[in-house]
Amino acid sequence: MTAKEKAKELFDRFYGIEPVQPIYIGMDKGQSKQCALICVDEILEFAYYIEWEKKEEAISKLKFLKEVKEEINKL
Repeated sequence: MTAKEKAKELFDRFYGIEPVQPIYIGMDKGQSKQCALICVDEILEFAYYIEWEKKEEAISKLKFLKEVKEEINKL
């Protein structure tokens, strides 16, 4: 999955477009974007406090999340 696809998936889940979403949350586009960004920020903040055994893999995943954040901002 690309960063752009992940960004769209997160946004859609809040916006109520995602087909697996059991209920419509009822957020507008701006609110959906903010919630998706909050999710990514929380994961990034948490990740900085973990002692990584495989640093290269961890760095790669953190870079991916930052790309997801950039893609969310483009929505």
